[in-house]
Amino acid sequence: MNGLLQVNQVADHNNSASRTCIGGDALTLSRTAVSGPGYEQVLRNMFRAAPLGVYQTDSHGHPQASVVNGPADPADAGMHRGGYLTPQERKGLAASFQVAMEAGQQWHRQFPYRFADGAVCLLQAVVAPLYGDGGALTGYQVCTLDVTAQHQAQQELALSDDRQRVALDAAELGIWDFDVTGNDCYFSPLCYQMLGYSGGQMQVRLEDWTNIIHPQYLDSARRVLENCISGSIDKFELEFRLKTNEGKWHWFRCTGKAAARDASGRASRLAGTLLDINQAKLMEHLLQMEHGLLNLITSTSPVGIMFIESDGNITFVNPKAERILGLTKQQMALRDPPVVDAIFSVEDGAAAGAELSLGQILEQGRCLLQSCFVFARPNGVSAVISISTAPFLDPASTVSGTVVTLEDVTEQKTREQVLADNDRLLRETQRIAQLGSYVLDIAQDHWACSSKLEEILGIDAAYPKTMQGHFDIVHEEFRDQFSDSYRAAISNNRPFEHEYKIRRHNDGEERWVTECCELTWDAACKQARMIGTIKDITERKAAEEAIRNLNDELDRRVIERTSQLVAAKKEIESFSYSVSHDLRAPLRHINSYSAILVEEYGESLPEDARYYLERICTASSRMGKQIDDLLALTRVGRAIMKRSTFNISQLAADVVDMLSEESDNPPEFVVQPGISAYGDSALVRLVLQNLLGNSVKYSSRAPFPRIEFGQTLVAGRHAFFVRDNGVGFDMAYVEKLFQPFQRLHGSEFEGTGIGLATVRRIIERHGGNIWAEGKEQEGATFYFTLSHPRKSDSSFR
Repeated sequence: MNGLLQVNQVADHNNSASRTCIGGDALTLSRTAVSGPGYEQVLRNMFRAAPLGVYQTDSHGHPQASVVNGPADPADAGMHRGGYLTPQERKGLAASFQVAMEAGQQWHRQFPYRFADGAVCLLQAVVAPLYGDGGALTGYQVCTLDVTAQHQAQQELALSDDRQRVALDAAELGIWDFDVTGNDCYFSPLCYQMLGYSGGQMQVRLEDWTNIIHPQYLDSARRVLENCISGSIDKFELEFRLKTNEGKWHWFRCTGKAAARDASGRASRLAGTLLDINQAKLMEHLLQMEHGLLNLITSTSPVGIMFIESDGNITFVNPKAERILGLTKQQMALRDPPVVDAIFSVEDGAAAGAELSLGQILEQGRCLLQSCFVFARPNGVSAVISISTAPFLDPASTVSGTVVTLEDVTEQKTREQVLADNDRLLRETQRIAQLGSYVLDIAQDHWACSSKLEEILGIDAAYPKTMQGHFDIVHEEFRDQFSDSYRAAISNNRPFEHEYKIRRHNDGEERWVTECCELTWDAACKQARMIGTIKDITERKAAEEAIRNLNDELDRRVIERTSQLVAAKKEIESFSYSVSHDLRAPLRHINSYSAILVEEYGESLPEDARYYLERICTASSRMGKQIDDLLALTRVGRAIMKRSTFNISQLAADVVDMLSEESDNPPEFVVQPGISAYGDSALVRLVLQNLLGNSVKYSSRAPFPRIEFGQTLVAGRHAFFVRDNGVGFDMAYVEKLFQPFQRLHGSEFEGTGIGLATVRRIIERHGGNIWAEGKEQEGATFYFTLSHPRKSDSSFR
């Protein structure tokens, strides 16, 4: 059996056919095997012409000499080509041969056979067992065939089929093959897939496929198919719509031709392809719509559109461009010089000193954006045209021309010029009048203003132009009153007019302004706006202040002179009276002797006598105090004033400290810090001692006495005040407060009635005023003013 696996091949030099023998050298055909030389010769010729090796072996696989196997003699075979099997191949063939022989079956295999020169062929071997008369195995019948060429042809065919399949898949082409005679049609799986069917879901009869063709294309499809079958046409191409498995109509392209015809020329077989072109059709439809839409847009566009080629030729002009230029497309084509050379730039001409035409600018390759040009129409009227340009690129990304858009802005430029002239006139008017304007959108809380107003207020574009921003510029002294009045004017829909001080945003300078505004509504009465003006009146206020200061100074001088005369007269009268009666000496004697009596004889005197003596001492002391106060009052009128700027808050604090030390239960003092005054600080100190001392005295019975000193604005002027929560007074007797010896509270509080008269004398000498406000059991407030500082006194702020 192992001898069968020894394979050799012999090449016949006469016909080059190869014969393969399994089991040793090639054997010749025995002449005794078949009777008759004619039959033997036929067999020899057959085996020499066929690439087939046939021989028999014994039961051990050794070839027998009586087997027909090729040429009569091994020498006729020409040169030998020794070959071999690899050990792995031999082992596998032997195992499969053993299994086949044990089962009593034929053994057949294909296996590679390798030659010593490196060549490889593919052999097909068939081995069948031979049995004798008794059923015993006598040998094997072997047949070998070289199938190398057949195998290569099959591989090339498979490769060609694979390439065709890949190409069809890449092209997404379905294949159909129609047997006209049998009315049977083959469709590739892709045909079913494109229609949404699974393989075999549809019938393969042609009628089943024609039923899904849209009725609009069914007759033409049948007519083309009949013409191809009859031979009128050899091939065809159709586009129609087919219904998919989802019930939708999709576009397909079907191509076909006659693959076979009978003797009469009638086609017996048709074949072709099916392609889904639904997406392409949709794109084509969209392109058509876009093209139609583009035509509609250009024909109805409010903007002129032109396409100018690189050589200056105008190939497209829409109706609006023709109306703007006053020329038709044909007139533009015949115009000499060209239209683009008659359209001159306004902006470039002003910059370069020479007019440039649109044609020159396009030759330079420049792009324009709303640039102004001037064109003289055929009717002699010049038009101002706004032109924008953009390069047009062809599919190769090469500039093939320029798209030009035109707008007639003649009227717009005229209006802009009028507005510019009006705006310039308004700015000049506001500059001369030092007047700024603004418009406040109440809903948006934003106001826009003129440049002059920005200059007056000292603001820039970054400043928050809101209502609160407007209030923030107002000086602190006027801000609360201004904001309340402004909001009230908006709420009540009434005009607003106000004079106030501002603090400029950029440098902090204080300026006087007057503002006038009123509320307006839009046409629909929905949106409210405040339209107003602000005028800088600082110079006017300075002039008014100078006049007022001059008047105040004159008034002060008159009052000062008058007060001096009155004081001198009163002093003369007072002193004359005192001297004439010699008050002080008798009072000292009375007081001294009364004190001696009480001191030396007090124990021996009756109680009533001692009480009367004490009353005499008290009365004489009070009279002495009154005389001292009168003397002080006279000294106030005679004293030489030394005016200067001083810190009246600190002066009040010093007086408060002194009063707190003298009092067993000092009240709560509140002194406003940082207040300056101008006058004689020594006399003002006497004013504060009297006013604060009175407040301490008359608020001593309050549960929580509280005394304040500060400054406030009264009738546009600064006034100092001393306020307490004491017993107060009846305003009906307010005129008696500052009269000498006039007291509103009698003996329940100590005093001589000279203090407030002294205070008034000091205030009058300063050219100021003093007045009081009060209510019984609710406290009192004393206000006083001093003279203004001289302009030369720069220390006063």
